[in-house]
Amino acid sequence: MSTMRTIVALAALGGMAATIALASGFSAAKADELSDLRANNQALQQRLDQLAQVGLQHPNLPPGTASLAGSFPRSFLIPGTDTSIQIGGFVQLDAGYALQGGAPNQSNGASQVTGAPSVSGLPLNLSGTAPPFAPPLFNPSSRGNGVFHMSAGDSRLFVETRTPTAWGQALTHLEFDFYGCTSGGLDCSSLNNGTNPYLPRLRLAYGTLGGFMAGQNWVPGNDLAASPEIFDFGGDEGTFGYARAPQIGYKTAVPWLYGGTVGVYAVDPSTQLATPLGALEDDTSNVGSAAVAGVNGDVAGLAVNPLKSSYPDAALVLNWEQPWGHFQLHGVVRDEKLQDGRFVSQEYIGYGGGFSGAVHPGWFGWTKDNLGFQAWAGDGLGHWGSDPGTGLPGTTMGLASNFGAVGAGCSAGTAANCYGNVAAGAAGDSLANAALVRAATIPSWGGEVNYQHWWTGNLRTNLTFGILHEDFPTGLVAPFGATATNFNYNKEGITAHANLIWSPVPFINTGFEYVYGHRQTIWNQKGNEQVLDYSFQVKF
Repeated sequence: MSTMRTIVALAALGGMAATIALASGFSAAKADELSDLRANNQALQQRLDQLAQVGLQHPNLPPGTASLAGSFPRSFLIPGTDTSIQIGGFVQLDAGYALQGGAPNQSNGASQVTGAPSVSGLPLNLSGTAPPFAPPLFNPSSRGNGVFHMSAGDSRLFVETRTPTAWGQALTHLEFDFYGCTSGGLDCSSLNNGTNPYLPRLRLAYGTLGGFMAGQNWVPGNDLAASPEIFDFGGDEGTFGYARAPQIGYKTAVPWLYGGTVGVYAVDPSTQLATPLGALEDDTSNVGSAAVAGVNGDVAGLAVNPLKSSYPDAALVLNWEQPWGHFQLHGVVRDEKLQDGRFVSQEYIGYGGGFSGAVHPGWFGWTKDNLGFQAWAGDGLGHWGSDPGTGLPGTTMGLASNFGAVGAGCSAGTAANCYGNVAAGAAGDSLANAALVRAATIPSWGGEVNYQHWWTGNLRTNLTFGILHEDFPTGLVAPFGATATNFNYNKEGITAHANLIWSPVPFINTGFEYVYGHRQTIWNQKGNEQVLDYSFQVKF
């Protein structure tokens, strides 16, 4: 009987490892839940060793007592139902010292984002440059050197339920972090400068029934299992898929490929446009004379936002899981429209994709080491080619157009006769000028590689490198040459990480990390980031 209980325990714990891999969501850095998986695998092995010596122990419960244990690890049954529920998350403190590229005037206590989102908007070193890059009176690049910051905004909370049905398992997942708008973070103004500016932000909210999924989830092709274990919330440049979005999808096994699955998805669309007067997305509403250029996506020069989304983005993912790791192919096709409601109506198709994976090389007897990789390319991919930036124009662009600064006799100085400009006047609104409006999809490519080495059973190092490149048609976004409204468009971004992480117990991660970032604009202006970070994370 003891042998049978041991076999049952081993089967249950083996299922636990697979369930942990499915239940672990990944962060914008895509690193903390990967750490969960590896730490839990370590705890699982320790438990198996214990069972081999002493056998499975059961609590002494009165006869007929119902068990409250749920169907997956760290879950419990909701009384009177077949639904198992789990509550989890972590508390994390980050303390960072920016050698370069810091934010000296960020809200006190607000979450400091490094990595890819930060790189896209790094302050440029404009000293010694020529107009329109005249050296500023107060150089933002030099002010970013030597900035210390502490934050607990990476902390997270989630609730997950699972219920068996005749259609397969029904699952719900609801997850929050504390990067709400007034925390002074992504695409938001810093309205709250108090000692505790954190506000909850919805990260994930999706449900599944068998292979069907609907809700806000990680976008298809965002290969979480190929991502590195890093503390940096922003993650590396060069990853495919921009984070999370509302979507509908269906995934099923591939009968002719052992360990293979294929999924098709319809994802909430969003188009990014670069113009001579500034960058905008299809949800940018503050344009015109009341807008303030460069603030929260405002575009002061344009009379209208010409972007329009008519169809969801269509994505396909083929994944192959094997004992040595996994390999994934993914792609997306998207519709992008310019329609100003008068003379301009243009439609473009963006597309692209790539591959990714992770392997356990096992060289030199290092059985726990991991190698992750990915590469992609496309045309008109927009934000599918990177994580969103800290605000426009940092976000990767899908389209470029001369809208707002084109027309017969269009003048850079007076904006007269420029079609789509608030100061165009009757002459600029002519059909002849509208016929000169041009747009083009922007080619882009990227890649990322990471390696994890385990020094001991609870001490490891991660090394990463990522690169993102865009080929802007400068003739469209800069018809009058370099100006204050187009010099921030990025041509290339690079990131790298190196860390040392220690887990004194499986549910605690702590350690040090070095983050490097580099930004280069279409005018070859450069900005750099170097940050030393200490993090302490306790999971529950």
